Amino acid sequence: MNFRYHALDAAGKAQNGLIEAENEAIAKNEIKKRGLYLVSIKGTAAKEQGTRRFLFSFGLRQRLPIQLARQLSSLLKGGVPLFQALTIINNQLEGENERIVVGYLSEQVRGGIALSQALKAYPGIFDNLFIYSVQAGEKTGALDSILSYQADLLEHRAALRGKVKAALVYPAIMAVVGSGVLLFLIGYVVPMVIRIFDRMNHKLPLVTQLLISTTGFINNYLLILTVSLTLTVIGLSQWVRRSPTGKRTWDRIALYSPVFGRLYQMILISRFTKIMGTLLKSGIHMLQSLMVVSSTMKNSIVSEAIMKMAEMVERGSDFSVALRQTSIFPSYVADMASVGETSGNLEDMLANVSAYYETNANQRIQALTTMVEPFIIVAMGAIIFFILVSILLPLFEMNKILVK
Repeated sequence: MNFRYHALDAAGKAQNGLIEAENEAIAKNEIKKRGLYLVSIKGTAAKEQGTRRFLFSFGLRQRLPIQLARQLSSLLKGGVPLFQALTIINNQLEGENERIVVGYLSEQVRGGIALSQALKAYPGIFDNLFIYSVQAGEKTGALDSILSYQADLLEHRAALRGKVKAALVYPAIMAVVGSGVLLFLIGYVVPMVIRIFDRMNHKLPLVTQLLISTTGFINNYLLILTVSLTLTVIGLSQWVRRSPTGKRTWDRIALYSPVFGRLYQMILISRFTKIMGTLLKSGIHMLQSLMVVSSTMKNSIVSEAIMKMAEMVERGSDFSVALRQTSIFPSYVADMASVGETSGNLEDMLANVSAYYETNANQRIQALTTMVEPFIIVAMGAIIFFILVSILLPLFEMNKILVK
């Protein structure tokens, strides 16, 4: 069983972690041997422990691998042993979930388990790329350098993801606020004005009749439309998530869509070349690097293309030749890879390609957001103008009748 314990060290500082033992008595004895004063201990079955790792791993996936790689790299470069480095990092962590994860890693390493093997207990936090890189570092004796590369890579990915999210915030806020204003006009203001028109017993202009029909339809069927749309979205998401055909269909649409497809391709190419360069620089073999990158790509079309490249490389083809055989990557990527293979500097060439496509992706994101903002403003203005004209025209006609 696994036991979660709370204890105090000789300095009175709290120590939380996990320990594996056959029973509680053995676990308590092991904690005592470490010079800790036990406060509480609780046994957790292996199945339950695995479930808990899955439950709290969502928020940790973004921040813990970066923090662990950066700090662990610095400590190992300073000559600190791996187990002691993990213990130091665990003592510095503030969140309980982070302390549980790093505490578990520390216990496993203390027991003689390789760090890469211990990381596999948390697949929701540490992906295959991170685990394979650590494994390569353990084999080559360059774990500190590889962890530094991994920290740079993870920070790069987080920065790119942050840029995309930041670029979408303002258009999203505009869309939400605009939709709220329209719903208020259609659900409250327009029906109140319509009741006034009903008492006039006067033929209304065509635009006003169209507004009345549209408002009546939305007010009568808004709930049905909302439920239907929600069920459709849920159904499609489940189809994409559970069906290989659905997954491939969605990935193909995302890859070749008219507006966002090119941007998506740039991001994927930048990520592919960045990861490949990092893995090769870490000392991982070309074939294994391709297989690792394939497993980290969320787009199934790209993942399958990379696996075909791995098969070609296994049969003796050059990396650049395998790139040319795929329809996913532009010829520019293959040309730069060919130059890198010729000069023996493939890792740096891939890094340059990644930087090139990242710059283009950032420019395209900026251009798209610049286009979206005025489009939303014009669309909202046109709809509000239509509502105002539909309301004011009958009032103008009524005013003419009263003047006569």
